[in-house]
Amino acid sequence: MTGVLDEWAGLAGKVAVITGGAGGLGRPITLDLARLGVEIAVCDRDEAALTEITELLEAQGTTPLTACFDVRDSEALAAFFASTDERFGRVDILVNVPGGSFRAPMLEIARKGIDTVIRANFTYVVESIQHAARRMQAQGTGGSIINITTIEGHRAMPMMSIYGAMKAGVAQLCQTLAVELGPDNIRVNAIAPDHFPTPATLQAGMNPSYGSDEIGELGQSVVIPMGRVGTGTELSGCVVFLASDLSSYVTGTTLHLDGGTMAAAGWMHWPDGHVNMLPEEAIRPNLSEP
Repeated sequence: MTGVLDEWAGLAGKVAVITGGAGGLGRPITLDLARLGVEIAVCDRDEAALTEITELLEAQGTTPLTACFDVRDSEALAAFFASTDERFGRVDILVNVPGGSFRAPMLEIARKGIDTVIRANFTYVVESIQHAARRMQAQGTGGSIINITTIEGHRAMPMMSIYGAMKAGVAQLCQTLAVELGPDNIRVNAIAPDHFPTPATLQAGMNPSYGSDEIGELGQSVVIPMGRVGTGTELSGCVVFLASDLSSYVTGTTLHLDGGTMAAAGWMHWPDGHVNMLPEEAIRPNLSEP
């Protein structure tokens, strides 16, 4: 951004903490915030991804603070924020990216599995927000907190029930904290992507039919109103908006970044040109004769 957009966005010189910011969905977020003049503190549990993104950021002229650990480790998370204090002296933006689960019927999930999914998708988010918001309050200049959730927090998620429930909890948390932290000018929002294939989501079986082959392309055109999956820059663009002063009056909301699937609510574009929840041959026997 240049000129008037730079002035409106007001991102240059701000400090962003990005959890899970080295790979998958986090990588484009980290790179694009840095391109806009934001100082970067990024953590990830993937050491190779951290090394790679450090090299990319340095090539852009940014020297990031990095730390390799799992966000479920409360002590390591606290130490990371302490390191951010030492390096930058402030936190203006927090982006929470990590999440994940495994596929299993809810009645078969053991207590350990339940606790793991809750911590990976909700508990660390609460702790991260606490660390960032306390610093934002002390600074007296406000800030922006952005949580990456999922469309599955707003619709059923068979075989990944705890995951969906935790993402719904994060969306509700954003609403409540928008009220609690609003007087401090701290904004709290969520972004709920749908089909943004990453190695992790493919491994979890969350989008197995969305590839580059003919079947995958057909699935995209049927299920997603815009007819394609999302890209990293489309996600990072929404993060940039919510992180910047362009969204200075936006808080407590979830931005649905899904190509229209939330709006469709089951309505699909079938190859023969009709729009319905079922293929035309399945509903034709029930249609009245003209």
